[in-house]
Amino acid sequence: MNYRNCLSILSITSQLQKLEVKIITTIIVSATFPCYIGAQTTEFSKDKAAFGNWGVETQFISKSILPGNDFYAYVNDGWLKSKTIPTGSSGLSNYSEVGNQVNERIAKVIHEGSDAKSGADNSQKQIGALYLGYLDTENMDKLGIKPIQKDLEQIFALSSYKDVAKWMANPKSFSIIGIRTGPDLNDRSRFLVTLSESGIGLPAPEWYQKQDGPYPGYRKAYKDYIIHTFQLAGIKNADKRANDILELETKLASMQWTPAQIRDSKINSHLLSTSELNRYAPGFPWKTFLASRRVDHVSEVILQADSAIKAKAALFAKTPVEVWSSYLAFHWIVNHSTILSEDFRKSQFDFYSTALNGISKDISREQKSIRYVNNRLGQIVGKLYVERYFPRETLKRIEDLVGYIRKAFAVRLDNLDWLDESSRKEAKAKLDAVTVRIGYPEVWRDYSSIKFDAKDPIGNEQLIAKANWDYERSLLQKVFTSKDWYQVPQTVDATSSKLYNSIEFPAGILQPPFFDPFADPAVNFGAIGAIIGHELGHCFDDEGSRFDGQGLVHDWWTNQTRKQFEERTKLLIEQYDSFSPLDGIHINGKQTLGENIGDLTGAEVAYEAYQLYCKDYADQQRVLNGYTGDQRYFLSFAQVNRSLYTPEAYRMNVSQNYHAPAEYRVNGVVRNMNAWYKAFNINPEDKLYLSPEKRVRIW
Repeated sequence: MNYRNCLSILSITSQLQKLEVKIITTIIVSATFPCYIGAQTTEFSKDKAAFGNWGVETQFISKSILPGNDFYAYVNDGWLKSKTIPTGSSGLSNYSEVGNQVNERIAKVIHEGSDAKSGADNSQKQIGALYLGYLDTENMDKLGIKPIQKDLEQIFALSSYKDVAKWMANPKSFSIIGIRTGPDLNDRSRFLVTLSESGIGLPAPEWYQKQDGPYPGYRKAYKDYIIHTFQLAGIKNADKRANDILELETKLASMQWTPAQIRDSKINSHLLSTSELNRYAPGFPWKTFLASRRVDHVSEVILQADSAIKAKAALFAKTPVEVWSSYLAFHWIVNHSTILSEDFRKSQFDFYSTALNGISKDISREQKSIRYVNNRLGQIVGKLYVERYFPRETLKRIEDLVGYIRKAFAVRLDNLDWLDESSRKEAKAKLDAVTVRIGYPEVWRDYSSIKFDAKDPIGNEQLIAKANWDYERSLLQKVFTSKDWYQVPQTVDATSSKLYNSIEFPAGILQPPFFDPFADPAVNFGAIGAIIGHELGHCFDDEGSRFDGQGLVHDWWTNQTRKQFEERTKLLIEQYDSFSPLDGIHINGKQTLGENIGDLTGAEVAYEAYQLYCKDYADQQRVLNGYTGDQRYFLSFAQVNRSLYTPEAYRMNVSQNYHAPAEYRVNGVVRNMNAWYKAFNINPEDKLYLSPEKRVRIW
C-alpha cells in the first residue's frame, strides 16, 4: 500500500476510471550534500534548509493550542489557517505542493518534445505528439462527438450478451469485471490473470444506498449528469436510459465488497481453473471476455471479491442487452470526455470535480496536458527526468538512512516481549530479506514501436490503453522479481509489497520536506525516516505479517504470538473507531488498520533510528531555537502530514480511503508513543493523553 494514498482524496477505483486523476510527481533537486542524513555542523550551513532554519516552519506553530490537546493542530495551525486549496484541486498537502514544483520541470521536458524536429529523439517526438494532441481543444470543439460516434453506433447495435462482454473487454471500456495480471500467491515467480469486481460510476456503494446526508443529492446529480451526457451526444430516451443505468448500478453496488474485505488476502485471492470459472460464476460469457483480451490460453485465474463477481455474473444474464448498451454508451462517452468538445469536458468537470469533490474552478488546459502526458507516458518522462535531475550519489544518502531504519527495526524485534523466540527469528529473517528500491528502475518500459498522432487524441488514448494491456499480458511470460518497480521515478510517493517483501522510494519523494540534505537530522528522521519505517511496517502489518521473507503465504507465527499481535491490533482498531471527524461518521478502524499499523510502526522505528544516529553523532541532541532533538523529530512528523481538504473530498476520504485523515495520522500515533509524552511534558489533563496501559505498542 502506498504512503501518499492518504492525501490523494480521489483514490476511489470507480472514479479513477472517470476522472483525469493524475499521479502528481516530482524530481529531486541536485545538490552537494554536507551529510548523508542532514547537516551535522553545530553552525547552520550556508546552504539553508528549505523549510525554516533547520527543516520545520516554526512560524506555523500555535501559541494557543497545547501539544497534548491536538498535536497536529499545534504544529500546523498557522499553515492550516493561511493556506487555501488551489484552483482545480480538492485538497492541499506537501505532496501536492511538491507536485506543483515538479510540474514546472515536467513542462520543460514536454515542451522540448513539442518543439522536436524531425531528427529529434523518438521519445521526445512521442511526448510532443501526445501533448499537442491533448492540448488542441480548438479541434476537439470543432469535432464534437464525431471522434467516438462510430463507437457509439456499434454499442447500440449490440445484440447478444457475447457482444456486450466483448465490448466490456475493450481496455478503454467500463466493465463490471476488472482484469489485470497479478502474482500467484503460491508461486511468486509467475503472474496470473486476475479478475476483480467493478462497474459503478459513483465512488462507493453507500453513494447509492444512504438516504441521509448528501447522498440523495449525489444520486440526483449523477442522474442529471447521465441525462445531460446523452442529450449532448444526441442520444434519444435520455431519461429512461438514466433510470435504467442508476437502477443497474444500484444493484451492482449492493453486491460490492467493502474496502476492509478487499484488503483481506485470506478471502480475496480465489485461485481456480478457467474451466471452473463458468461453473462458479455462470451468466457471464467468460470465454468471449478472455478471448477479447487475448488471454483465453490461460488455464487458471485469480478471482478477487469472488462472491461479488459471482453475483454480478448472474445479474449480467438477467439484465436486458439494451440496458447494457445504454450503460456502456454512457461510460464510453465519460471515459473520453476530456478529449471531446467543451460541452462534454465541462459537464464531466461539473459533476465529478464540483459536485463530488467541491472543486469550483478547473486548472488550465496547459496544466492538464502536462499532467496527462506525465501520467500516460510516465516511464518516458521519468527516464528523461532522471537524466537531468537525479544524481546517482543521492542513492547512497538514502541507503545510509535506510540502514539506520533497518537497524532500529532489528533492535525493536530483539526487545519485544510479546514475540516468542521462533517468531522473533522468522521476523528478523524477513526483515533482512526486504528489498529496498530507491530512485529509479534499472530497466525501462519500451514504447518505441508506438507512433502518436497530434491530430488524433482519441486514437492516441486507445494506443496507450492497448500498450498498457500488452505490457500486462507480457508479465504472464515473465519471471517477476522484487527488483521490478511499481511506480515511475518522478512519483512523490512510497510503497510496499507484501508479495515481494519489498519497499520502494522513487526519486520524487526524496526532496524537501520529505528529505532535505540541509535540514537537521531529526527532521529527516521524522519525515522520510517515518515514511521508510511506515513502508517497512507494512511488511509486518495485519496483512504483511501473513507472508514470509520470500513473499509467500506462510504462518511463521506461533499461536500464542499471533494472539498477542491480534490483541494489540484490536486495541488500535478501537482507538480509531472512536475518532469521529464528521457528524455521525466515524473512522473505520478495521478498514484503516494496515495503514494505522504502518503509521505507528514508522514513527516508532524512525524515532529509535534517530536515537541510534545520535549515538554515532552525539552533538545531534543539541537544542535548536529552544527545541530539543526529540521535539524536532515529532514536529517534523506532524509537519510532513499536514493537509487541507474540501468538505466533499474529506467525506470521501473517510468513507473509502485505507488511511485515516491527516490529523489522525498524527494524533492517533503520537498518543501511543512514550517518547512524545516525555518530549512535550504531556500530562493526564491533556485531551490526547492515554494512560500507559492503554498505549498500543506493536512493532
